[in-house]
Amino acid sequence: MKKYGKDRNTVKRTQLLSLFAVNLVLLPLIQLSYHLYFIPNIAEGSFYLIIFPTLIILSNLLLCCSRQRVAASIHWTFVYVGQGTSIACYFVWHYGQLKPYPDMPPGEAVFDLCMSTFLIGLWQFIVLVLIHLSTFIILKMGLTFKKA
Repeated sequence: MKKYGKDRNTVKRTQLLSLFAVNLVLLPLIQLSYHLYFIPNIAEGSFYLIIFPTLIILSNLLLCCSRQRVAASIHWTFVYVGQGTSIACYFVWHYGQLKPYPDMPPGEAVFDLCMSTFLIGLWQFIVLVLIHLSTFIILKMGLTFKKA
């Protein structure tokens, strides 16, 4: 089994595949299933600002608690890439569904879609950064208490 990285940050291929599967495959599938099945039942704002970041964190927390021990920097990199991939899937899905009103100027519907995608991605990114910072602080505090 090949290992990548140095010393304590050694990452096995299975660990990378599990991170890839959770963040780059499962998250866009959650996004797609929301658009196919749950959009009439769950408000879009609450899904993108509360439920989806919670699902990202819970799925990665389950992955982190399993035997797949990965360095936090690699883990969070995959979280951010997965969030970006799901935002890209959001844009592609809505672009395929885009039907501008007849009285709209050309390109305004696409501009609105770009702006809403940017704002949703920005808010999700802010939520993930706040969670990332809080877990980083908690881990550092836990390590200092453990040393003392």
